[in-house]
Amino acid sequence: MKLKLKRYGILMGVITLILVSILAIQVNAEEPTTGSITIIAHEQQNGDTTTNPPMEGVEYTIYKVDESCEDVNDAYYYLEEHQLEGVSKTTNKEGIAVFDNLELGRYFIITEYKDGFIGTNGYFLVDIPMTNPQGNGWDYNITVEPKIQTAFGNLELTKVDSMNNPIMGIEFKVQKLNNYNYWEDYIPYGSDGVLTVTTDQYGKIHLNNLPGSFEDSYYRLVEISAPDGYIINNNILGIIGLSVLDDGKIESGLDNVYGWLEKFFPYAHDGENLTSITYMNEKPNIEKKIKNGEGQFVDSISSNTTDKLTFKITTDVVLSMFGAKTYKITDELPRGIILDRDSIKVEGTTTDGSEIIPEDMYTLSQDGLEITFDTSKFFDIEYSSDNFIRNLNLKYNNIIITYEATMDKDNIVIGGDGNVNIATLEYTNNIGEFEFDGREIKYPYPEISTTTVSDTAEVHTGAVLLEKVEKGNVSTKLAGAKFKIATTKENAENGVFVKDETGEDIEVTTGENGQAIIEGLKYADDGSDTLYWLVETQAPSYVEDGVTKYYNLLKAPVEVKVGKTTHQSAVQIENGKGFELPETGSIGLVIFLVAGISIMSVAYVLNKKQIKE
Repeated sequence: MKLKLKRYGILMGVITLILVSILAIQVNAEEPTTGSITIIAHEQQNGDTTTNPPMEGVEYTIYKVDESCEDVNDAYYYLEEHQLEGVSKTTNKEGIAVFDNLELGRYFIITEYKDGFIGTNGYFLVDIPMTNPQGNGWDYNITVEPKIQTAFGNLELTKVDSMNNPIMGIEFKVQKLNNYNYWEDYIPYGSDGVLTVTTDQYGKIHLNNLPGSFEDSYYRLVEISAPDGYIINNNILGIIGLSVLDDGKIESGLDNVYGWLEKFFPYAHDGENLTSITYMNEKPNIEKKIKNGEGQFVDSISSNTTDKLTFKITTDVVLSMFGAKTYKITDELPRGIILDRDSIKVEGTTTDGSEIIPEDMYTLSQDGLEITFDTSKFFDIEYSSDNFIRNLNLKYNNIIITYEATMDKDNIVIGGDGNVNIATLEYTNNIGEFEFDGREIKYPYPEISTTTVSDTAEVHTGAVLLEKVEKGNVSTKLAGAKFKIATTKENAENGVFVKDETGEDIEVTTGENGQAIIEGLKYADDGSDTLYWLVETQAPSYVEDGVTKYYNLLKAPVEVKVGKTTHQSAVQIENGKGFELPETGSIGLVIFLVAGISIMSVAYVLNKKQIKE
């Protein structure tokens, strides 16, 4: 009996031990000391809630914080205060990142999205354990599946000139506003790591897949270079601000501050979505003209040296000049043209006509013609209540400079390419950093540089070279012949000749080589030859047997041509010797005289006798 009781006691002890062990195992199973967090990232693109593909490359960092942290702000300050070190993992192709063997407690999770994308749930808290979904127990292995709200905006920008022609080769730097409100360089999608984008042959750049955010993502395009004298828009007008919304739509990110930008940038909208911008670059131009005989301003004229010349210089004033440091016009006059400084007039054109520009807007050099303008006075600026520009208007569309000049006969160029006047405009095409309302605006621009553009006007004058030779013996050159010149045959026959600067008829005398030149004669504006008529006013002389004799004087005007090259080859004009008249006092003449007197006497006597009868 005692043996049975003993065996029974042992059995009960074993059963008790087994039950205690089972209970211990159950207690340990219900209260583990570690847990895990599994994050499955899903992408929700441009507001599309129907498809949520897994998102690879999203980095998560977890920090164990105190349970007193009730929200993400508390947690953020806690980790900053205690300088906590976190553990980071990145989602795989299935969008999964697993953190295991984690101590029990509260964890703060920070999301670092791929390509800088910002979703709706970038920060969140997770407890280990958490109540299970059924609400009847604890879950030590937590799974989180955030839907990452991403937005992608696409933009086409077109650069054109004032004639709406595309401009190739304008370079932009793309920048993005980071979480700390600082602009940082952004590598656009598809640019192969290049920080800049450049307009193509159609003047276009394409920014595809610009990431947005739940609130806004701000971008700006900063123009850093432009070709062929176009002004780099590196002032307020050159900053194109973009805001990409959570549905991928793009708005002008600067409109709240600079509402007047749309006055200068013609935006093309697709509904409320800003999909393209047509953005003009300007290039100042200069035009030099000279007045012709019909009162028109043209590129080239022909003129007599006695004529007064009138020149006109026209330059553009463009909006892109706002903030420019240099705007200077220089006119180079050739040696043969003398400027009349008192005749200089500086005007500006407006929508209502033209007006004299006040002298405090420019400085005129003491010598020659060089005018430097104060560009700050080109604009009427309207400021808002917070001292930002609300409106910016040009006072003048163009600047027109007119002046008169005369020819210096001793230095004027005869024929050939004529006397070329060169007008040059020098302007700042890149103004660099600048101050705006007392605040220094820093953008990634190159150093300040200037560009020049020029235009010419030409005045030409001609000459005729004549050579007097003996008729039948052209090797004999005749000196002392005098000539005048007329513009028409009729004028030549009536004695109306071309005059010099003193108002006297131009008259030249042939030298020992038989040559004489008449300079400063106008010919056709298109460079073709013009007809003139020479009139000989004094025949050349010669000496024979000690007696001075003269060649025959030309009876009719001689037609000659004046043009670009007529001063280079002589026109030969021949003179012949006259016939010799009989000598005075010869016997033949006496016989004739005696016979005549005798006949007259007989006639007189007979007439008297007849009267008496």
